[in-house]
Amino acid sequence: MGSASQDTYTLPPATSPSLGLAHPTDAEKRRTWALNHTHWGGALTLEQYLKREAYFTTIPLTRDGGMTHWILTDSAWSPAAATDSSTRPVLASCESIRKRVLVAYSNPDPGADSTTAAAATVHERVGHGIGSVFTYPEFRGNRYAARMLSDLGPWLRKWQAQDGRDAACSALWSDIGKQYYAKKGWAAFPSLHAEFLVPVPVSVSVDGKESGREEQEEEEESERGKGEGEGEITPISYDNLEPLCQRDEQLLKERLLRTARATRRTSAAFAPDHDTLRWHLYRDDYISSVLFKTAAPFARGAIAGPEGRRVWAVWARSYGGIGAPADNVHKNKLYILRLVIEPEASEEMKEVPSNDIQEAFTAVMQAAQRESSRWHLGKVDLWNPSTIVKKLIDQSGLQHRWVERDEDSIPSMMWYGDEDVRNVEWVANEKYCWC
Repeated sequence: MGSASQDTYTLPPATSPSLGLAHPTDAEKRRTWALNHTHWGGALTLEQYLKREAYFTTIPLTRDGGMTHWILTDSAWSPAAATDSSTRPVLASCESIRKRVLVAYSNPDPGADSTTAAAATVHERVGHGIGSVFTYPEFRGNRYAARMLSDLGPWLRKWQAQDGRDAACSALWSDIGKQYYAKKGWAAFPSLHAEFLVPVPVSVSVDGKESGREEQEEEEESERGKGEGEGEITPISYDNLEPLCQRDEQLLKERLLRTARATRRTSAAFAPDHDTLRWHLYRDDYISSVLFKTAAPFARGAIAGPEGRRVWAVWARSYGGIGAPADNVHKNKLYILRLVIEPEASEEMKEVPSNDIQEAFTAVMQAAQRESSRWHLGKVDLWNPSTIVKKLIDQSGLQHRWVERDEDSIPSMMWYGDEDVRNVEWVANEKYCWC
């Protein structure tokens, strides 16, 4: 373990029993954010980034204990041992976000009748998303992040558990390939996405003015004038988001039950609830308000089709690189957080999607491309589409390519149930799950 004499402190090995998890002070959080700004700050200045990280602790999903900050530190350290600082060593750090997880178990009796199968229920459990895994530069090469995660994974099984039940799972999104976290218990799951190119941008400038809008406005006005069921696009906003989330969750529960019965495996999904979607949208709002200094309207998604036969998508912007968004269009993306097909149960068995569903899907994706064009976003990404969505994409006529991510944003899960994680179906493994 580390030496803690009166005048020196020696870094301990990662296996030292004196190392353990703790929660950082506000000062330690701020120092951590200052150090990881170069990794995750993007186009934000340091001061803007510090304000953003503090703000993220106050919004739905993460406030009131929804987000927990973790550090790995050394209990053998004492102020008397410090030679140049009176602060304890923060050897590694990360965050966890409490989330709702929906779980459907396969029917254990192969001979059960349809009544028994239909009576199956979806169970609600606690889950955790892990993000911002970071090692202070001066401590790298000592395997401290690995030690922190090896302690944190089992700890989260009981952390914030409800009704005496263990958490269902924890998940993270690896930016260092598929092997590192898998060896620590977070198995890599599919990481396929469809990437749609965006036409030449019709953009919003930093002063809020738009250029080249005449033709686009005429097209949008034409779409708004269409009657319901004839291709009308309804924008998603904060005003109509919550009922869509409620309907989505109802449909997702039905899909979980179908999947569990069909695969005879436990099926699980992070709930695409109102707080989860707003976490992404508030994050988008903050960054875009800094970059554009404007309140120009931005659609949060789009809906097409009449009720009962709707397709909708909720999306958010992501800006990469340093400098103005217009200088990094090739790095900027619009992420489809969640795509919903309201009659999915009836569509998923068809060889070819119904014409009205195909038209609605294509209209929604075209709306996403137009919104991307306005905001200097060069691509639209849709993660891990279902079988029916893959068919819709391939028949949409929209220019796209399929990308299998091998290094970045690899969805990885540690399962706390009795089943091996390889026997768990992660349903709706889309961008809204990410944190």
